[in-house]
Amino acid sequence: MEKPGTAPESPTRETLFEPASLGTFQNNLDGILKYLKGFVQDVSVQMQIAQALNNREELYRCIFENTGAGTIIIERDTTISMANEGFAKMLGYTKEQIEGKIAWPSIIADVADREKMLHYHHLRRENPGKAPVEYEFKLLDGQGKKRDIWLRVDMIAGTERSVASLVDITSLKKAERNLRASEAKLSGILEAFGGFTYTTAQDYRITYMNKTLRDFIGRDAVGQCCHRTIYRLEQPCPWCGHALACKGEPVKQEFQNPVDGRWYYALCSPIFTANDTVAETQTVIFDIHKRKQAELALKEKEALLKKENIRLRAAIKERYRFGEIVGKSAPMQKVYELILRAAATDTNVIVYGESGTGKELVARAIHALSDRGSRRFVPVHCGAIPHHLMESEFFGYKRGAFTGADQTKPGLLDHADLGILFLDELGEIKEEMQVKLLRALDGSGYTPIGSLEVKRPDVRIISATNKSLVQLLDKGAMREDFFYRIHIFPINLPPLRDRKEDIPLLAEHFLAKHGHPGTVLRGHELDALINYDWPGNVRELENTMQRYLSLNRLDFTGVPGRGGSLPAGNAPIEIYPLEQPLRDATQAFEKAYLLALLNKHQWNRTKVAAILGIERKTLYLKMKSLDLQGKQAV
Repeated sequence: MEKPGTAPESPTRETLFEPASLGTFQNNLDGILKYLKGFVQDVSVQMQIAQALNNREELYRCIFENTGAGTIIIERDTTISMANEGFAKMLGYTKEQIEGKIAWPSIIADVADREKMLHYHHLRRENPGKAPVEYEFKLLDGQGKKRDIWLRVDMIAGTERSVASLVDITSLKKAERNLRASEAKLSGILEAFGGFTYTTAQDYRITYMNKTLRDFIGRDAVGQCCHRTIYRLEQPCPWCGHALACKGEPVKQEFQNPVDGRWYYALCSPIFTANDTVAETQTVIFDIHKRKQAELALKEKEALLKKENIRLRAAIKERYRFGEIVGKSAPMQKVYELILRAAATDTNVIVYGESGTGKELVARAIHALSDRGSRRFVPVHCGAIPHHLMESEFFGYKRGAFTGADQTKPGLLDHADLGILFLDELGEIKEEMQVKLLRALDGSGYTPIGSLEVKRPDVRIISATNKSLVQLLDKGAMREDFFYRIHIFPINLPPLRDRKEDIPLLAEHFLAKHGHPGTVLRGHELDALINYDWPGNVRELENTMQRYLSLNRLDFTGVPGRGGSLPAGNAPIEIYPLEQPLRDATQAFEKAYLLALLNKHQWNRTKVAAILGIERKTLYLKMKSLDLQGKQAV
């Protein structure tokens, strides 16, 4: 309390006075101020709080206005009491037209959204925490256009008001709808696509597969490993490009499906996420089996031609020889070509030719040049095997299978496994044995006598015959299925009489073969060899050369009348290369020389007489004196 008439002391800190707090004045009776009664209250804290509240309100209003999203405050009665510029632009009104004048439900475009959001509005106040704080709806702006809006709304603590932030997602929703439409189109294309399409996650699990692939494996295998489901493999496929695609690299690959054996082309591509990482890969597979088969066939043909060329260079060191086969004639050149072609394949071959033409030599040449050349060549002379023993010879038998079977014996097919079985005189095999051989060669296998084990040999068959298999078919002595299994690659050997230009080479070859490489045949001897018809073919020529070396004379032992080389009733011609009386030698030479000319010119005596430079009558008398009787004069 201050004394009257004295001034109050200055406060130690700034004090604020409210007018109502000054108290009352007390006057004397004479109206003179006696004393002043009052009090002072310090309100600096309250003023600071008020200032802070003002500052915070300004901050909140600044944030409210500059959130970047449309923001509104909604009263309990759904009136919009405050709105920022963002919301005003979104709605197409001014703030003055909105605040306190527009109810929240009036701007909701769809009835279903309006009912749902009114329900959330009341639930948010009556049962806090139960209403969702985020959802989407369609807003109706001042121009009557609908906008897709994302909304976040919550209560203002301690009030009945709620604050909502709205983001216009119309363009985003449009892009989303376009994306869905594109996805629908793409899905339709993928579903109608005739090839296989599927997507896989990083761990090889399928996330999508099209209808063609579902039909192929018989089910929808989403969520399962692709290599197990599609290809039935326990590990990722050897041709798989998934690992590289997961690194962002597309991979193209051709592969053969182990399930159906067909060839496919696969394109594995990465699927990028928004941040450029690879979450999945997509694989598209096309069936290229027909194209691949054609391509492989072309490559095989290329390899075959290259192999033939290599074999040709390795096998034909000189023009007149092919391994053990000798001959320079055009028919033999054709045979050489066929041998090369047969050696380059693994198909069955049949060699036709008269007895003694060298069918086994051809078979051995094919074997030596083929890919099976390092394996066994097993020759079988079918005509020499009794019919009742043929099955045991071909298939073998187990010990104790029959009386006398004291040990297990492998069959011819066992010996020829992975190699070549040469069946000489094929026409001697009876029908019942043909059936069993056909079954073995077709892959069904055979069972040795007395055994239960089925064997399936890998055998190439080269057969030979001097009989007409077509005639055997007509007679019913050969089965058609067996014929077509054997008769795949035919080679016809010409008889020696059709390639007489090869006789000098063959004669020289046989002389060298049997130990007399320096022996030289004289002109009349060669003429005699050339003019003989050789019914026994090359074999007979070899035998003749052996006799020549043993007897020192050329001795033909052909059957009279066969081949047309010897006139009927004539004895074999003998030429003596050793010393003898001149008269005898001259007579032998004349006889051999005349016979050679007559044979060469089909016994045309007029032509032979002209060649000799004598009269036809003189030739006739000479033939009579030399006991040369033959065809009638032409």
